Amino acid sequence: MDAAETVDLFAATLRGPIGRFYAARFARALRGLDLMCTCPLDVPCHADMLLRLANEPGDGYTISSLEGP
Repeated sequence: MDAAETVDLFAATLRGPIGRFYAARFARALRGLDLMCTCPLDVPCHADMLLRLANEPGDGYTISSLEGP
């Protein structure tokens, strides 16, 4: 499994029934924070998904930011 597949799986998990609960919690906890990761900038990363989630308007329950690349 490469980085892109791993990120896709992570996003799919957060869109699932149990993941939505955690995604909403992540969104509230991470909003306004800077996230860092050791992944190369040109490689997909789970932190990209978390940043999208944290910066989504609302409470994170819609998870529209996790649709698509």
